[in-house]
Amino acid sequence: MELQQDMMALYKKHGVNPLATGCLPLFIQMPILMGFYYAIKSSHEIATHSFLWFNLGAADIPLALIAGAIYFVQFRVQQKLMPVDPTNNNPMVRWMGLISPLMILIISFSMPAAIPLYWTIGGLFLTGQSLLISKLLSKS
Repeated sequence: MELQQDMMALYKKHGVNPLATGCLPLFIQMPILMGFYYAIKSSHEIATHSFLWFNLGAADIPLALIAGAIYFVQFRVQQKLMPVDPTNNNPMVRWMGLISPLMILIISFSMPAAIPLYWTIGGLFLTGQSLLISKLLSKS
C-alpha cells in the first residue's frame, strides 16, 4: 500500500497520468490494421486460407467473441494492477476502459477473421506482459 502511495506521489510530482496514453497507440496500430485489411481483401490466397478452425478472409463470430473477452480480461488485469488513488475515484475511467473491448467486439463481427486473431494474440501478450511486469516489480 505504501509503495502504491509513493508511486502516485511520484506520478503527481512529475505530472504523469498512467491512464492517459493518448492516441499514440492508435496512430501506430491503425496503419497495421489497414494493411492487414487491404492485404486480406486484395489477396485471394490470404482471403481463402484457413488457420485452425476459421477462414482468414471471412468473419468468424466465435473468434470475435474471444477477442472481445480477451480485451475485457486485459482491461480488468490492468485495472487490478493499477495503484489505487483514493483522491481520484473517477467512474469515467472505468467506462472508458470498457469501450475498447466493446468496440473490438463490434468491429470484429464484420471484419475478416485475421483481424480479431491479431487482436486476440495482442491482448494475450498485453495481459501476460502486465502480469509479468507486476510480478517483477513486486519482487524488487
